[in-house]
Amino acid sequence: MLDFEISILAIILAVISNGVIGALWYSPLLFGNRWISAMGKKKEDFDKSGANIGYMLTMIAAIITALTLTFFINMMEVVTIGGGALIGFLAGLGIAAMRELSPTFFEGRNITLYLISISYHIFSLTVMGMIIAYFY
Repeated sequence: MLDFEISILAIILAVISNGVIGALWYSPLLFGNRWISAMGKKKEDFDKSGANIGYMLTMIAAIITALTLTFFINMMEVVTIGGGALIGFLAGLGIAAMRELSPTFFEGRNITLYLISISYHIFSLTVMGMIIAYFY
């Protein structure tokens, strides 16, 4: 049986970092305009009434992701921020990005959307891993 503690503060900060990174990533400041264009849409095409559900689902996913990263970091006994960053990076590249690769090609998804999405996941998971490792 695995026995480890979960830092609630680390989970909260990791979830917040995921939200902040996502807000910046998909804003006009970074990749928002390219993302909208790659979908073949305009900013006006988005229905803001459904945004709250999207944000809620993103937050729930971030909580589960932070708990999973906590499990990986504890299981591997990572005690450095760099080690946490590596686990987060590997989870982003090796799991999140690779799981989206097949559907991107088989479903004819836009490669630009894929690249924007996976780079967000890789970066966000790397930061989340650093935060969680800091509190380990």
